[in-house]
Amino acid sequence: MRVSIGIDLGSSRVKLLALDEAGESLGVTMASYSTDSRRPGYAEQNPDRWWDALRLAMSELLARPALRGANVEALGMTGQMHGAVFLDSTGAAVRPALMWSDGRAEEETAEIEKRIPRDQLVAITGNRSNVSFTAPKIMWVARHEPETMDKTRWIVQPKDALRARLTGEVGGDVSDASATLLFDLCARSWSDEICERLGIDRGRLAPLTESEACAGVLREDSARALGLPAGISVAVGGADAPAAALGLGLASEADSNGTVLVSLGTGGQVLAAVAQPKIDPEGRLHGLCHVVPGQWCVMAAILSAAASLDWVVRLLKPGDPNGARELLAAAAKVPAGSDGLMFLPYLRGERTPHFDPAARGAMVGMRIGHGPAEMTRAVLEGVGFALAEGLDLMRAQGLEPKAGVVAGGGVNRLWQQIMADMLNMPVALGATEHASARGAALLGAVAAGIAPSTTKSTWPLPRDTRVMEPIAANADLYAERSTIYRELYGRLPK
Repeated sequence: MRVSIGIDLGSSRVKLLALDEAGESLGVTMASYSTDSRRPGYAEQNPDRWWDALRLAMSELLARPALRGANVEALGMTGQMHGAVFLDSTGAAVRPALMWSDGRAEEETAEIEKRIPRDQLVAITGNRSNVSFTAPKIMWVARHEPETMDKTRWIVQPKDALRARLTGEVGGDVSDASATLLFDLCARSWSDEICERLGIDRGRLAPLTESEACAGVLREDSARALGLPAGISVAVGGADAPAAALGLGLASEADSNGTVLVSLGTGGQVLAAVAQPKIDPEGRLHGLCHVVPGQWCVMAAILSAAASLDWVVRLLKPGDPNGARELLAAAAKVPAGSDGLMFLPYLRGERTPHFDPAARGAMVGMRIGHGPAEMTRAVLEGVGFALAEGLDLMRAQGLEPKAGVVAGGGVNRLWQQIMADMLNMPVALGATEHASARGAALLGAVAAGIAPSTTKSTWPLPRDTRVMEPIAANADLYAERSTIYRELYGRLPK
C-alpha cells in the first residue's frame, strides 16, 4: 500500500492526514503549539515548536493500525499564509517567526502604498497593502532589527521553513508567494519591481516552483526523528486555503462548476478557482495562485470566523467543556434574524472589504429579553453577513457562484444552514473536515508519482449527500438585513 502524508502547519497546531493510493484516509493526528504575544499586536511562534509538534503527531499517526505495513512514499506540505520566517545560511531560524496575525507593521503597511500607489500595487500583485501580509513584516524587521537581517540568508513562509528542515533544501511555491505582496500574480513569479521599490532584497526570497513539484527527499536525520524512510519524496506544497480547495475537489474553474469553498476556520474565506487572474481594482478581494498549475483563486477573507464563535463561548460558558454544544443547541431554536440582534465580527480588525486593522466588533440592537441563545445565533449570522458581502464582491468581478462547500474547524449543521440562507445557494458539507491536509497529501502523491497531475483527474472525494438548501424566507430576511449590517461599519467608533 503506497501512502502519502499531508502536513498542515496551521495557526495553532500541526495536522497530519495519511492517504492510500486509492485516496482513502488512513488516519488523522494533531499536535498543538503556542503563539507568543509578548506585546499588543505581536504574534510570534518558535519554529522549533513546529518540529516538536510534527514529531509527536507523526509518532501517533504511524502507530495507527491502518498504517502498519504501509509503504509511506511521500510527504506534502501546506500551512498558514502571510508569515515571515528568517533563516540563516544553515536553514536555522534567527528569530521567532512572525505570523499572519502579527499586526505590528502598521506604519510599514501605510508606507507601502505611499511608495507604490494602490492601483499599481493591486494591478501587479492582485492585492492591496495589509498588515497581515509578509512584505510589511520584512520591512519592520529591517527597520527595527537590522542585526536580524544581517544574519538572514532566506525569508520563507512557515511551511517552507519546516520543509527545509525535512529536506535541507530551501524553496517556496507560487500560492504562498502570491500572498506576500511581493509577487507578480499574472507572471506567477516574484516581482523585481515591487521588491526594488520597497527596498527588499530579492535575493533573500526563496526560489519558486509549482506546488505539485518535488522539493527534494527526506534526509536521514529527519527521517530518523520522524520514524519514516529516508529518501522519500517531499512535495513543495502550497498555501492552506488553495490546498483546501484542492482537497475538496475544486482543482480548477472547470472542475468547480460554479462551486466555491466556504471556509469556517479561525478566520473565514470564500474562495473560487479561476482559469485566469481576476483582480478587484480596489483590492477588496485577494488574488492568489492556486496550488494547481495554470489556475488562480479569488478569495474574500475575514479575520474572525470560528474565532468569533470561540469568543462568545468563552464569554458565556467560561471553562465549560460542553459550552459550545449547549449554546449551539439553544441558538438553533432562535428564528433567523436573532430577534433583531446583529453582530459585527471585527474582533481582530477586518480584511474584506474594509482592510481596516482598527475595525471593532460589536453587538448591536440588544434588548432585555436577549440572552445566550440570541447572542450565539447573532455571532453565526454576523460571520455569514461578512462572507456574503465578500461573495457579492466576487459576483461583481464576473464570477457566477452556484453552490458552496463548507469546511473548517468551526463547521456545524446550524452554521451550514445559515450560510446556505445567507449566500442564497445550496451549501454542501465538505466530505472531509481536514481539507487542507488532504490537499497537501494529494500534492505529495503527485510529486511522488502515486497520483496523476493535479491538472488532471485526482482521487475522487467520498460521496456526501449532506446538502443544505436555502430556506426562502430566511434568505429574504437576510438579504433585507444585510443593508443594515453593511451600514453599521461606518457608524461605529474605532
